[in-house]
Amino acid sequence: MLCFDLCYNFNMLKVSKKKSEETNHRLEDIKSDFITIASHQLRTPISGIRWSLDTLLSGRAGELSGKQKDVIQEAYQNNKFMVKVVNDLLRVSRLEEKGVDLVIKPTNLTKIIQETIKKFQDFALANNCDINFSIEPTLPKVYVDPLQIRPVIEALIDNAIRYTKSKGKIKISLQKFRNFLVFKIQDNGIGIPTDQHDLVFSKFFRARNAMKIQTEGLGLDLYIVKKIVEAHGGKIKFKSREKVGTTFYVYLPIILTRVSKAEQDDRKKDDESTADDILKKEREFVSVTVHELKAPLGITKWSLEMLKGQKAGQLNNDQVELINQIYRGNERLLTLVRDLLDLAKLQEGKFDVKPQAVQLETIINDVVPGFQVEAKRKNINLTVSNFKKPLPKISGDPNRIAQVITNLVSNAVKYTPNKGKVTIGVKQIESAALKKIGEQTATANILNYHNKKGYLLLSVQDTGVGISKKEQDKLFTRFFRGKDVLKSKTEGTGLGLYITKTIVELHKGDIWFTSQFGKGSTFHFTLPIT
Repeated sequence: MLCFDLCYNFNMLKVSKKKSEETNHRLEDIKSDFITIASHQLRTPISGIRWSLDTLLSGRAGELSGKQKDVIQEAYQNNKFMVKVVNDLLRVSRLEEKGVDLVIKPTNLTKIIQETIKKFQDFALANNCDINFSIEPTLPKVYVDPLQIRPVIEALIDNAIRYTKSKGKIKISLQKFRNFLVFKIQDNGIGIPTDQHDLVFSKFFRARNAMKIQTEGLGLDLYIVKKIVEAHGGKIKFKSREKVGTTFYVYLPIILTRVSKAEQDDRKKDDESTADDILKKEREFVSVTVHELKAPLGITKWSLEMLKGQKAGQLNNDQVELINQIYRGNERLLTLVRDLLDLAKLQEGKFDVKPQAVQLETIINDVVPGFQVEAKRKNINLTVSNFKKPLPKISGDPNRIAQVITNLVSNAVKYTPNKGKVTIGVKQIESAALKKIGEQTATANILNYHNKKGYLLLSVQDTGVGISKKEQDKLFTRFFRGKDVLKSKTEGTGLGLYITKTIVELHKGDIWFTSQFGKGSTFHFTLPIT
């Protein structure tokens, strides 16, 4: 009996350990997805747009008229804002998931402050703001990571200039206090309302008076600053009066400390994170990203269309090509933001469909012609099977069904090489036959086959790259893109199929695929006949 108990407990321990390992792997997958979408999918097109805008503004592609420069300058400022949005969100994500990764060394803080003041001198002059810096003689070095502390100093000086009224005075000082050097920055700006002092270092906080004079911003700077300072074993304080000004005090150690309590707490918090905690952070990221990027992307699109139409003046061939590159990058970002918006709605349970009786062939005929230009460019034979007689109506939301067909046809054309073939077919299928497909096809987990009137089955077949067996299980997961797809450098968000599957299932249908690596894939989905 004792042997049984010991063996049982040992086996239960192994099961528990296995479940714990699976949970940890699942959490790491979520984190990995989150970092990937933030760093790669957003930053890459933004960086490409920045390079093209720099080239245009520099005149290397030819001289621009005053009106053209104004339009491009506005796009440049929007791009600059998007870079900051993505970098700040990515940094917060990493801080929360991994803590602050420090490389501590003795550092001349005076030099960093002087270099930062010089960097912001033009910005200060443009805002009619005077900066004064005073230091005590023979100050010791601080034990910090210079790469992490520099952004702290930059953020505090930037905020002081940005929120200081006309004829502003910013006083910066550095002095020794016990085992710290104290960086003090005082301004005579708008100040922070007393009833909001407790929120100053919280995530996404922006004082109500600050939002009136500076509409853009995420309210992450001081949250990040506090995290970094405390990770060094330092501390940050402030005092402020509305319409009088604000003073920040940053204490940084002059003796080597090991691991600060704040950093230990961060690591402990990370270790105890649950899937719900991580998904909550991801939802927050998605929501803020969509909100902050929609406006600048929309404005940039309008500006680029005006330039493309040469309404702001004639452009040479090099300039036209650069504008087209920027436009494609902006469209890619808009697609990503739309996908993220759908993802946010899914995560919040607000993604809904409004089914009605519709003709599926009408939706197909509206969607597919939009891909003929790209198919023709790649010499792909894109065809739709003939409807010999009208199909029965299905129960579906026309806009959402169009989104499904768009995603599947877009992928088929995108991942099919030149001189390939993409075929779209539709047929009526009875419940029994559908159930049989689910039993015989490994990739078809068919749950919806009880509709007495049967279903319409739409298929999109291509002669593209195909999907390897190792990657087939991941196909409908968020942000997944196959290795061979990534090698081909074909653009995409990795969200399309995840959203597509959700839409189909919300319509009480099913979606599956068959694929042979290197030879092509066929995607199938069903919709109930009404």
